[in-house]
Amino acid sequence: MTIPPPAGHQTPTPQQPAAIEPGFEVALHAFWEKNRKLVLALCVAALVVIIGREGWQYYAAQQEAGVREQYARIADRPEQLAAFAAANADHALAGVAYLQIADAKYVAADYRAAAENYKKAAAIIKNAGLLGRAKLGAAMSQMNAGDQAGAEAALKAASADTALPRGSRAEAFYHLATLAHDAGNAAEVGRLLAEINKIDANGVWAQRATTLLASKSGL
Repeated sequence: MTIPPPAGHQTPTPQQPAAIEPGFEVALHAFWEKNRKLVLALCVAALVVIIGREGWQYYAAQQEAGVREQYARIADRPEQLAAFAAANADHALAGVAYLQIADAKYVAADYRAAAENYKKAAAIIKNAGLLGRAKLGAAMSQMNAGDQAGAEAALKAASADTALPRGSRAEAFYHLATLAHDAGNAAEVGRLLAEINKIDANGVWAQRATTLLASKSGL
């Protein structure tokens, strides 16, 4: 049974959607007709930017993969490392290639060529550990090539470079201490030992410097 509504009750009528003023449609159509080319051009430009960005990222990824693959093929072929490094001078692996060349030259006692390649490696490498090795390699190559002044300057620069690992800086201080020891300057050896202890008191270079200071070979 249907219960009649209470007296005085008014049944709500469904709410009608607001009508769009004809003027709005006319204005929208007029705007489109007037600016259609500009709107389309902006859409096309945005699409080109998106496609260009994605295309460049894909290209860069392919280039990176290509360089890595090329290096993997010649990593154990010393005669090809120089050509690879020259062809990919802006890539981190070029620095690694120069480092390998420098190591081989150092072992062969070609210290001038070793120093040159260590410096090339240091100019490219970003990894702190490898960078420290390159800078110290350059300094010691200069030392063995007879350029003590250049070697000492390079070692001082490496010892002061806080971006390098502690071990690399401590080693640079140790080699400076060796030079001071050879010059008979015990006070300077002691000062450099103190610097090593500030950086890495328990490291191998601190132990070697302590032995150097305590040695009886002329001090």
